[in-house]
Parts: sequence; C-alpha cells; structure tokens
Amino acid sequence: MNDWAQDFYEIQDVVQERSDLKNTVVDLIRNEPIHGKALEGDGRTESLRDILVEFFEKGIGLEEAYRAVPLELPRNESPHASNNRVFPSGWDERLIRTQVSRFYNQAVLQTLTEQGEERCFIPHSSEEDLESPCTQILAGNETEVNLMLSRLERTYGQADYHGEVKIPEHPHCTHTITPT
Repeated sequence: MNDWAQDFYEIQDVVQERSDLKNTVVDLIRNEPIHGKALEGDGRTESLRDILVEFFEKGIGLEEAYRAVPLELPRNESPHASNNRVFPSGWDERLIRTQVSRFYNQAVLQTLTEQGEERCFIPHSSEEDLESPCTQILAGNETEVNLMLSRLERTYGQADYHGEVKIPEHPHCTHTITPT
C-alpha cells in the first residue's frame, strides 16, 4: 500500500491506512465551505457532508455515494430543480468525485505544508484525459505546494473560478498530489 494515492481510485484505501489523513479530510469536510447551486436549500450541504464523511470512513463505496446523493439531496427539493445546467445528467457522480478529490488533495497539501515541504508531484493517472489542462500542464511534474493549495482553496473554498490549473481540475479528474 502506498502512503499516498497515485490516482483518484486509490484515495479511499489510502485514507483508510492513514488515520492522520482521514482526520484531516473529515475535519475539512465538516468545516470548509462547499459551494454549488445543487447544494442550495435546507440541509443539502450537511447531507453532502454526511455522505462524504461516510465515504472516507469507508462506510460506503463510490457507487453507493453516487446513489446516496439524489436520495439525500433530491433534485425536486432544490430551488434550482428546473435548471438542467445545475442538474446535468450525472450531476450526482460529478458532485461526489469533485468533492472526494478536492478534500483528499487539500488534506495532502495541508499535510505537506505542515511538514515544511515546498514542492509536490502530480503523477500521471491511468484514466487521465489527455486533452485536459491537468494532464497537459501538471501531470508528471513537480510544482509548488503553496501554489496548488491556494488554487484549490480559491476554487472550491471561495468559489473563485480563476481558471488557473489545479487538482482536481474537473469533475472526472483522476490526478492526485503526492510528495516529491
């Protein structure tokens, strides 16, 4: 078992082996803002938080997390229920994948920062999209920990969609961040 996930599909197993990462991930899920129109409405963000925590505590797998979203965050109870841009086909999977990757990679970056690391590495992944900026610009390269953390926090924590490449770059991003 690697100490760090080499791609998206290793995240859950690595977190199970690393209580330090699990604690950081769960703390982030419970305390960091999660933005998105699909989450607007009574209790919807908390429901997503509960699904994510259950996933990281290995109470459920990815497929179960995908299925839990429309049950716990029903589209018809959203103020944006009629908006297909807010609820495109596969919105449940996209939401889970994005937030799983976001919180895992944020926990890794925070851990590296606490360890005094200045550089990190983004491994290639077996399912990477060869046309995506994350593959073309970041995969297979080292970059600055603070830069990647800042971009991730701006996008997902502050809803500042700045356009600078980050991990995760898109909902189906399979890249992760590791130490150098």
